[in-house]
Amino acid sequence: MLKEANKIHFIGIGGIGVSTLAQISNDQGKTATGSDIEDSDHIHQLQKEGIKVSIGHKAENIDKDHDLIVYSYAIEKENPELTRARELGIPTITYPEAVGEFSQDYYTVSITGTHGKSTTTSMMAILAMDAGLDPTIILGTKLKEMGDKNYRIGTKPSINGKKLLIVEACEFRNAFLYYKTDVLAVINVDSDHLDFFKTQENYIEAFKKACNQVPKDGLIIVDSDDKWSRGIWTKADAPFLKITSKPNKYATCNKSYLLEGRTLTPNKTRIKVETHKYEKEKTVSPKLKIKPSVPGKFNIRNSAFTAVIGQYLGLTDEQIEKGITKYKGSWRRMELKTTSLNEIKFYDDYAHLPAEIDLTLEAIRDEYPDKKILAVFQPHQFVRIKLLLKEFGAAFSHVDGVLIPDILRNRDTKEQMAMIGTPELLDEIRKNHDNVNHTTDIPDTAKWIKTHEKEYDIIIAMGSGNIKKLYKHL
Repeated sequence: MLKEANKIHFIGIGGIGVSTLAQISNDQGKTATGSDIEDSDHIHQLQKEGIKVSIGHKAENIDKDHDLIVYSYAIEKENPELTRARELGIPTITYPEAVGEFSQDYYTVSITGTHGKSTTTSMMAILAMDAGLDPTIILGTKLKEMGDKNYRIGTKPSINGKKLLIVEACEFRNAFLYYKTDVLAVINVDSDHLDFFKTQENYIEAFKKACNQVPKDGLIIVDSDDKWSRGIWTKADAPFLKITSKPNKYATCNKSYLLEGRTLTPNKTRIKVETHKYEKEKTVSPKLKIKPSVPGKFNIRNSAFTAVIGQYLGLTDEQIEKGITKYKGSWRRMELKTTSLNEIKFYDDYAHLPAEIDLTLEAIRDEYPDKKILAVFQPHQFVRIKLLLKEFGAAFSHVDGVLIPDILRNRDTKEQMAMIGTPELLDEIRKNHDNVNHTTDIPDTAKWIKTHEKEYDIIIAMGSGNIKKLYKHL
């Protein structure tokens, strides 16, 4: 449907994923329109590119000339535009279904996991571009190397006679199961989206299904040190490679890479995999140096995944090492922002889960061991805070101060909002930290920071909500 449609309306067009498809459709000469509930930087970018965007969802935004409606998972079934489309008999598909259709014409590398998928996909994107593979890219963040956009359209075949697609594959509501995947990299399987999956077992099952969908001439790459990832590949037809720092415990001698510090070493110099419709011996380097230009031990792991994918796609050691080093960061991933705060470095980051917060703050502390650091975390989604309360409480050990605005609602029902409040989260963090403060919204948070700016050298704002706008108030 996506390929044949000429006039497409995108509901929830302000989201980073849906906006990507709108821009791709526009670049392909199709007529793209859209709507969202509020104005945003993404919408301004769309409007600059000539895409008509309406603020507010209204039935009159849909007319009989539309060939297709693409909508975000965040859109309710009774949305007036979806209702109007059904009345007019216009086909409707979700964003993941649309990406799935798009992926059919490509050799697809899908990079997924609870944490690190945006960074790893970005690293892989820069590596592939730098190596001349001319990839098509769909990201959940923006790259300066792609003109501050989160997508790129390649034009020439480069892998097995097909054009290469590198996609950040989100697991929410099983979105990644719609994608046609040839190489699947699972960075980790922690815990997220339990408002949908309900249990950790259901969450893990989604990743198992993703592995099972990879064809036998494809490849699965996993981190066998991640406890929830172990075994997700056992029923898959595709061969798998494991990254590990513990070779004697989890490694299989001819199917693993050993990560020692910043060196990635295959356990054998030749790894047997079934690839590109025939089985062959794939020669790999005895050692590959991992040299990320971004801080954090987790970025060494992300780089290791990037290196393994690069080797599998046939890139040289020199191309891989150079490409990984070229990645300097992306939008909202420890991104340094300009503010009027005197001599204070202000970072903006997407971290919104306990493990992400802890690892990001550890990286900032390693970078600035003697500086006073303030973490500003906007809790997002009541049910998430309730289910992971103890983990959130222990996530701020690397900083000198913690500032918590009120929990931001996202998809929560009234019943879920009644499960927990901001005071309970503050109390839990205070069990582990002596300096925890509270604000209400983003303007109030900015006011607090201006009052206390002399107390800190580094400020990092974290979360997946409108905290991304905090730096604009400073």
